[in-house]
Amino acid sequence: MASVEDIGIDLGSSNVIIAERGKGVVMNEPAVLAVNHDTRNIISIGLEAYKMIGREPGGISVVRPLQKGTIQDFDMLSIMLNYLVVRVSGKHFFNRPRALISISATANEIEKRQLILGMLESGVRRTQILERPLAAALGAGIPVNEVTGRMVVDIGGATTDIAVISSGEIMARSILDTAGDAFTDALIRYIRLKHNLLIGWRTAEDLKSAIGTVDLQEQNVLTLPAAGRNLVSGLPRQADITSVECAEAAEEPLHALIEGLHSVIERIPAELANDVFDDGILLTGGGAQLRSLREVIEREMQIPVFVADHPQECIALGCALVLERPGEYARMLGEARRGR
Repeated sequence: MASVEDIGIDLGSSNVIIAERGKGVVMNEPAVLAVNHDTRNIISIGLEAYKMIGREPGGISVVRPLQKGTIQDFDMLSIMLNYLVVRVSGKHFFNRPRALISISATANEIEKRQLILGMLESGVRRTQILERPLAAALGAGIPVNEVTGRMVVDIGGATTDIAVISSGEIMARSILDTAGDAFTDALIRYIRLKHNLLIGWRTAEDLKSAIGTVDLQEQNVLTLPAAGRNLVSGLPRQADITSVECAEAAEEPLHALIEGLHSVIERIPAELANDVFDDGILLTGGGAQLRSLREVIEREMQIPVFVADHPQECIALGCALVLERPGEYARMLGEARRGR
């Protein structure tokens, strides 16, 4: 087997994304497993397990080892990570690759140590951990070592990590539980209340991806049918859902997200706030792809807002970049930094 370069891993609640040093992203899989209740045997991992959501046979459940930014089931997480890393790098007895992982800041030190031990079992000779905002900024091409303050908002599946970075340090930070999943859950609740229709999580995700928007002022109204269970008759039924309804459903999580941005800006020095006003806010993460989110935040905050070119891949790419240029970013791999 050909030698595998060192790997950067974005260990998210929704997806595990792996980038290889010098090659870019080589894997993007849903962070889910299908598990047999009785035997705890793994039925499938990644995309195959994701396809089973809402359709699980009796005795099998689809689990997400990472939820709301915390490790819910470390055994399942280790199995999933081991499987995905070995798929990318193979089993190596010599010249084993190094790994740089970015995981939610809500993970505690014990969980991080267990994660590093799990990576050792998968054939990685050394594992280090990098803060998500730093990794996201690097993956988006932001020169984080400059003294100028840059604001990065990484909108993942379970959490949104908001940080202001200057001189390679996180100067202020806030972690919200309002992220991509919150918009999906809000859409499920909205359709249940307005249409008396219970739709599944995957159906809501598909609606959000296809016609979802957060802008009530958007002129181009899109419509898509959604099937579910009628809460009155109990029978299957279909309803036409519009992009306007998606925007109405998104009002509460959108408001929480904008409040979180305000709270971070209020805590930084005036000079850094001036930098943010001049250079704008960078959005990364899968949630940054929600239609009109950039425009609405820009309108509400009166600050320029930009979306990274490949927002979902930024963290993995940033980790791979640090492995490629370790001398330049060595001090970022020291003790985890805490925002004020």
